[in-house]
Amino acid sequence: MTSLNESTVEDAALEWFEALGYAVAHGPHLAPGEIETERD
Repeated sequence: MTSLNESTVEDAALEWFEALGYAVAHGPHLAPGEIETERD
């Protein structure tokens, strides 16, 4: 039996979003003051 945990669900969701054409990035890289900041 395969264990279902947050990491398993998160990885699957990220793969699905990527397949739909969304860009996937590591959260800390989006933080204020970083190169890829999404908002102030």
